[in-house]
Amino acid sequence: MDLNRLSSAEITNLWTHYIRESMAICVSKYVLKDIKDTDIRSTFESALRISNNHIKKLKKLFTQEKFPIPNGFTDEDVNMKAPPLFTDNFWLMYIYGMTMHGSSLFSLAFNSSARQDLRDFYYQCVNDAMNLYNMSLDVLISKGLYEKSPYFSTPQKVDYIKDLSYITDILGKKRH
Repeated sequence: MDLNRLSSAEITNLWTHYIRESMAICVSKYVLKDIKDTDIRSTFESALRISNNHIKKLKKLFTQEKFPIPNGFTDEDVNMKAPPLFTDNFWLMYIYGMTMHGSSLFSLAFNSSARQDLRDFYYQCVNDAMNLYNMSLDVLISKGLYEKSPYFSTPQKVDYIKDLSYITDILGKKRH
């Protein structure tokens, strides 16, 4: 088994990562042209910096593997003269959601990579996504925009299911 040769999963992860990052760069540039809120701007500046860094590393990996660099998204794919599409707060929610997805996808890429250099890269990508997630969450909280999950009432004791009668409450009356 040749662990130095890229596996199909590793190639897929690198290729899709490149496409996602090139899109993220376009979105971040578009958002940054109009965003007013300094905290949200700072979050997108960090996101742009991270995406540019990832693209640079991905290009280096493709080049050293003699693998063609994918045709990702470019400045030609975005109309920078278009008026703002959304509010600053919407974009904050967007980056928050995207960092959740990114950290999950990077974890999957990490777990499906055998090569040490790829595991190191995706380990860093997970950390980058988690740092950006923390930054966006902190801004959401500071602006009072974060919606916490609902609470459960604290049970007084451990209770075990003894029969299936609880299901009839969900499905309606028990049929005989």
